[in-house]
Amino acid sequence: EDVDCYAAMDQQPVTLQRLLEICQPPSTLEKVLRNAQYLCRERPVRYAKRVKLFQRLPYIVNINPHINSTYQVYYKNFEESQQFPMVNSLSEEREFIKMLARHSNSLKNIMPQIARGFYECRRYFSNDDRCQFLDQLIKMRIGLRLITSQHLALYEQFQDFNNSDAKQTGVQNRYQGIVDNKLWLANIVQTCAQSVQAMCDMSFGDSPSFIIDGQTDIVFRYIPSHLDYMLTELLKNAFHASLRVAENTKSEISPVLITVSKGDGKVAVRIRDKGGGIPSNIHNKVFDYSFTTFGRNSTDDPPEDSTANTDGTTSVANQSMVSGLGFGLPMTKIYAEYFGGTLNIISLEGYGCDVFLELPSI
Repeated sequence: EDVDCYAAMDQQPVTLQRLLEICQPPSTLEKVLRNAQYLCRERPVRYAKRVKLFQRLPYIVNINPHINSTYQVYYKNFEESQQFPMVNSLSEEREFIKMLARHSNSLKNIMPQIARGFYECRRYFSNDDRCQFLDQLIKMRIGLRLITSQHLALYEQFQDFNNSDAKQTGVQNRYQGIVDNKLWLANIVQTCAQSVQAMCDMSFGDSPSFIIDGQTDIVFRYIPSHLDYMLTELLKNAFHASLRVAENTKSEISPVLITVSKGDGKVAVRIRDKGGGIPSNIHNKVFDYSFTTFGRNSTDDPPEDSTANTDGTTSVANQSMVSGLGFGLPMTKIYAEYFGGTLNIISLEGYGCDVFLELPSI
C-alpha cells in the first residue's frame, strides 16, 4: 500500500538549471537542510515508481535472478527512504548522507544485472515492451542519481566552504556540485579517445589514430561523467568498426575524425569513421536494447562479465560489463536526450558512419 501511495505521487523534473540552483554559492547549512528535506520527500516517490515498474513485468521475467535481485534492491531502498525521518539538523544530515552512500553503493552494479537479465528473457515479451520498460527505468535511474549526487556534492561543498582555505582560493568557482561550469570539450574528447585507444590496444593489439578539429577552444557547462559516458560509447563503436574493416580488407587502419563545434545554445561533436557503415537491413535496430553487432551472435549466450563495474557514467573499463549486450547506443541516446540534446547516426553502407551528438550549452 505504501508503494502504491508513493508511486501515485508526481515527481519533480530534474533539469540542469535545477541542479545549478541546488549548489549555487554560498553553501550554507540552511541550503543543505532544505535540499535534504526535498530529497526526503522525493526519493521514496522515485523508488516507488521503479518498484511498480518491476511489478508490472511478466512473472517469468521478474523471476529471472538478475532482474529479481535488482527489484529487491530497489524495494529495500524504498522502504529505508520512506521510513527515514525528515532532516532538520546537521547530525541528522550526517546520517542521511550515510544512507545516500549506502544506496548508491547498492545500485552500482544494477545496469550489468539488468542487461544480462533482459538478454536472457528477450524471447518472453515483445521488443516494444522491453524498450518501453528499459527507457523508463534508465530515465528514472538517471534522475535519482542526479539529485542524489548533487546533494552529496552540496554537502561536500558546505564542508569545504567552512574551510578558510577554500574561502580564500575560491575553489568552488568552477564546479556547482556535479556540474562543471568550465568544461573544455576538446580536452574531454581527447581523454575519452585515448582511453578507447588503450582498450583497443589491450583487447585487439592495435587501435586507430584520431584527429580532433573544429572549434577546439570551446568551454561550456555540463556534467562531465555524462559526457564521458556518451563519448566513450560512441568512440568505442567507431574504433571497433575501423579495426574490423582494416582486418577484413587487410588494409591500413583509417583514423577516426572528431569535430567539435558550438552553435546557438548548443555544442556538437561529430565522430566520423570509415568502418564500413551499418548494413541497411539492421540500421533501424541500432537503438534497440539487446541488439548488438559485437560478435553478431544475438541468439547465443551473452559475453562473459569482466570484473569491472558500470553505472552508466564511468570509464571505458567499467563499460565492459555490458559490451555485446546491446545497451550502449540506447543508453547513450537517453543520456543525450535527458537535458534536451540529440543523437543521430548517418550511415553510408560500405564506407562508414557520421555520428552527431548535440548537447545544450547553458
